[in-house]
Amino acid sequence: MVTNHVLSQGTGDPPHVFAVYPGFLLRRKTTMRWTFKSLALLGTVTLLFFNAAPFPKTRLVQENRYGVKHGLTFALPVHYTLVPISPRILPPEYNASPDGRHNMVVSHIQFSKEGAEQVLKVSAKYVATVRKPASRFESMWYYGNYEKRFHLDLTTFLIASNHTPRHKQKFNLIANYFGVKDPRDDVPEGEVLSKARWLNETFDLVMVAERFDESLVLLKHLMCWNTEDVVYLKAKIRKPTYRAKLSEAQKERLRQLNRQDVILYKFFREIFEEKVKAFGEERMQREVEELRHANAQLTKDCGAKLTGSRGTVKTWEVTNNSSICKLISQSTYSTQNQLKDRQRIWVSSNFTYDLLTWTFT
Repeated sequence: MVTNHVLSQGTGDPPHVFAVYPGFLLRRKTTMRWTFKSLALLGTVTLLFFNAAPFPKTRLVQENRYGVKHGLTFALPVHYTLVPISPRILPPEYNASPDGRHNMVVSHIQFSKEGAEQVLKVSAKYVATVRKPASRFESMWYYGNYEKRFHLDLTTFLIASNHTPRHKQKFNLIANYFGVKDPRDDVPEGEVLSKARWLNETFDLVMVAERFDESLVLLKHLMCWNTEDVVYLKAKIRKPTYRAKLSEAQKERLRQLNRQDVILYKFFREIFEEKVKAFGEERMQREVEELRHANAQLTKDCGAKLTGSRGTVKTWEVTNNSSICKLISQSTYSTQNQLKDRQRIWVSSNFTYDLLTWTFT
């Protein structure tokens, strides 16, 4: 039974968490009891947060907060691009560790099982997040500033009869982040489904962005957490002027252009529905309400208000100066740079710098 405890170490290794932004990788041992935001769990945990489609900052902040609170190490690439996760992309000046492995990776990066196994501890479990392909593309059109890059507005882009290789790089990003994108426009559906079945064997849970609260409840139980462990605030909420009102025909065109993503999304959506049904609908509703109440409490405790602005999105401003609350209002790049500085000191001190207290031992 999970109860409200603070971090309490026993013998063995510290808790290990690995998160790639974009899914989740969870591993258990049986060497210690520890907590994250009131988590009490026997064993250590390795977590890969793999978001198979560029996703708002919500989970990114959550996983960063996880690691910062418990003095965990992050595997931090120089740049966050669509390249497979592996030790080769991790600069040693702030990525060295006593055993060559890391607690977390929180970044936009491509999934590679082989690469992840080299960065992570063994016996990990994986969790990913998927999102409706049409809404994902529309969101990324504005967030990624595609109009300026392609010199086309979205309507013109959708009615074009041909697209350049540069355009096609932005199609099927779910498949691409999963590392299974096929270069053929007419790849047989059966081949995509075969890859989906392999991914389903690899990942223990694939969360659905449109059912985010329910996804977090399933994640909570997978990891033996309690509700406080999965509280969150929505982030990178677009301003109204950067939202397109797509017709059904335009959405269908986006689904055609992202055909592999649609196949993967439908496959994992069905798996997700089965998991929710097995969990119990009434039980799920109770726990979703509990999560939403906890979200509201986090907002209150941090004094968080959605009054800031950065580019195309609204941002949070907080009155509570705790390190956890500050993460809510920081930009992704500010947080990553802070983590790099913190870890650079740790590496240069021959690992005597305490990542939990941010002081020298």
